[in-house]
Amino acid sequence: MPRLFFTVAALLLFSCTEEGKIADEMKEIPMSKWNYNQIPDFAFKVNNANKYHDFYLKLRIEKSYPYENLYLLAHIRNPNGKVTRQRINFTLTDTEGKPLGKTSGNLISYELPMFKDKKLEGNGQYFIALEQNMRDSVVTGVESIGVKIKEGTPVF
Repeated sequence: MPRLFFTVAALLLFSCTEEGKIADEMKEIPMSKWNYNQIPDFAFKVNNANKYHDFYLKLRIEKSYPYENLYLLAHIRNPNGKVTRQRINFTLTDTEGKPLGKTSGNLISYELPMFKDKKLEGNGQYFIALEQNMRDSVVTGVESIGVKIKEGTPVF
C-alpha cells in the first residue's frame, strides 16, 4: 500500500509541471536591500529557437516596500555573447495603492509578464540579468527576485 501511495503522489507531482517551462528560479536579496550594483543573473537553455518564449518576473517584496512600481533593466545574453537590454516598468499596486500580488503575512509575491512572444536568436545557453533601475541606489523591501521562462507558440 505505501508503494502505491508513493507512485500516485509522484505521478501527481510530475503532472503538475507547467508545459513548456524551461526556467524557474529566484535569488534572495541580502537583508532585503537591493543595491544598484547587485545584478542577479539566471542561466537558461533554449533547445527550440523556432518557438516564441514568454518571460515572467518573479518578485517577492515586503509590505514595507516604499514604491508603487519597480523599474528594471533586463540584459539578455545569447549563446554568441551578444547582449540586448531593455528598461521595463512593473506596476505593483492598483490606483488605490493596494498590492496586485498575492499577500501572505508580511510578504507580497508577484509573477509579472516581462516579455511576451519573444523571438530568440538560436539554440544554446542564454543568460538574463536583472538590474534595479530605480532612483535610489539601494531599494529596501525586496526579498527575492527571479524569472520564469516558457516556450510559447511556433514562429512562422
